[in-house]
Amino acid sequence: MSEEIREEYEEEFDETLGRFVIEDDQTAEWAMGKIREAQEEKAKWKQFYDERYQRVEKECDYTIANMESMLQRYFERVPHKVTKTQENYTLPSGKLVFKRQEPEYQRDDAEVIQWLAEHTSTPNRFVNTKLTLNWSELKKHLSVVGEVVADEDGQIMPIKAVDRPDIFKVELKKEDKSNG
Repeated sequence: MSEEIREEYEEEFDETLGRFVIEDDQTAEWAMGKIREAQEEKAKWKQFYDERYQRVEKECDYTIANMESMLQRYFERVPHKVTKTQENYTLPSGKLVFKRQEPEYQRDDAEVIQWLAEHTSTPNRFVNTKLTLNWSELKKHLSVVGEVVADEDGQIMPIKAVDRPDIFKVELKKEDKSNG
């Protein structure tokens, strides 16, 4: 609440309290009715603004998705910087980025630990002391063909590699509002 609104509210509240005193059941009932009215009014406005917000949010999401789709089609037509993990194109107000995703590995760590114990001569190289999988180290030694995951000796492991779609995003620069 802004300071100005808060002060105005406090003045109004003080004036009301200064002139009105609850002295009997009738004035107490009146005060309870005022509370009910205020709660209903508050709920009505909350519903109104929630519905309005949802409409605005939906419209804005549609605009963003539409503009991002058109920017992605533009990005595909212009020469842009390509690296191992992403492609990008820089504009004055931001950057268009196409990021390649690694597959999502679906695994049961206990099952992989058991498999390593049975199939490798040094399973502890990939297993932490408390018998948790050292996934980041093991992943460096894996080969993926489709959904099949194999170790460096070519043995199929109990891991499934699920492709994830690449990500396209628009990165806007923060506007400098001091010049504006």
